[in-house]
Formats: sequence, C-alpha cells, structure tokens
Amino acid sequence: MKLQSFKVCYIVFLVLILAPVSSFGKTIPLNRGWITVIIDPVFNGEPLKMADQLYVNEHGDTIYIDLFRFYITNMRLSSESTTVSDTVSHLVDAEDEASATFHINNVPAGSYTSLQFTVGVDSITNTSGANGGDLDPAKGMYWVWNSGYIMAKLEGHSRVCKTLHHAFEFHIGGYMPPFNAARLVNVKLSHPVVVLNGCNTIVRLKADVAAWFKGNLDLSKLNSVVIPGKEANIIADNYAQMFSVE
Repeated sequence: MKLQSFKVCYIVFLVLILAPVSSFGKTIPLNRGWITVIIDPVFNGEPLKMADQLYVNEHGDTIYIDLFRFYITNMRLSSESTTVSDTVSHLVDAEDEASATFHINNVPAGSYTSLQFTVGVDSITNTSGANGGDLDPAKGMYWVWNSGYIMAKLEGHSRVCKTLHHAFEFHIGGYMPPFNAARLVNVKLSHPVVVLNGCNTIVRLKADVAAWFKGNLDLSKLNSVVIPGKEANIIADNYAQMFSVE
C-alpha cells in the first residue's frame, strides 16, 4: 500500500513540473506563452440566462432573450514593439459555453497594452463563400440568399413587440459599403495583458446584451432587422459597445 501511494504522488509531481512548458499537448517555444480568451455573455453585468429570465432594458421594456450569437475575428494584442494576431473567426453562442473560450498560441512574452478585434466577419471571408468550422453554414449564421455571413444575432420576446408571440429578431449582417455591419472594437484595458514564458494568461471579457438596446431603439416600432441596411448599421453601432474587461 505504501509503494502504491508513492507512485501516485510521483506521477502527479511530474505533471505539475511539465505543465508550464506545454500548451494543450504542444511544447511552447522559448520566450513564448499563450492566451486563453473567455467571453461571458451578460445583461447589465449579470450572467445571461436564456428564455426564462426577465430583463429590463434602459427604456424600461421587459424582455426575454432566446438566442445570442456573434463572431469575433482578427483579435490583436499590441505592445510597443509587438503585435500578435489571431485571424480565426470564432462564433460565440450563449447557449454553448464551450464556444466562449478560445486560445491564441505561440504569443511572444511581453506586456500588451492594446486589445482590438472585429465583431463580425471580414469582407474577404464573406466573398469566399461558405466555409467550415465556426463558419460552417450549419451554424445558422450564413445567408445563402445574400451570400454572406450574419455578424451577430439576437432573438427574444417582449410585451411591447406587436408581433406574433411578441417576438423580436435582429440578424445583423452586410459587408458592402455603406452597409457594412462588421465593427472594429478597441477594448479599454485597465492593466496590461502580461504574457510570461511558458505560461497561460487568461483574458476575460463581458459581452453585455443590454448594449443592443441603447439609444433610440424602440422595440414597439423596430423589432425585426434581417437584411443589411441603415437599421442594421444602427444596431451594429450599439453592439460594438457591449465589450469590457472583467
């Protein structure tokens, strides 16, 4: 029994020693680390609960959220001397917790003072046709009729909506000027993002649904936007403000 206990402790010790120099089964090069990005869907700062949770927007309208999805593309971290880019498009789905976490590997060690990304999908990806992974049309974020991606999608219901089941739906897309719904976001950092050699740095962001309803958005009058246009651009300007660092 004593010998068996010794073996278990020895194995655990080896795992702890090896953990700092490997990332998800891959060895980290010298003076490199990696970043884990976690995005938390919230409403007015509180964790978002779907369908059965009542919320109140800034206009005093009571609403329920049934679906919340958006793309994050081209995440960039910059220091005085280095810029690190993740060109992958990540689909964040509030109903799929795993989709809210992704990784940027092989990041040079250093202190990064700028965080920037695009909400949506860039024009090159939009014009290259349907893709795989998070860009697979089966994810429900591709307009076959319009040959382009939906940048962000929000669905729910509210008593103020004069529609069937009091539903509202915002499918915001479009990549051609003047109705390009992709939005570049610069996240304000209260502290630099520090990446150390062989270590994982966690960057945690909030995505606040309440930002969608800012300004003059009146659900009793505007409750369905499913094509590119002026109204889609107004909502895109709103959701570009929904991100903050936890």
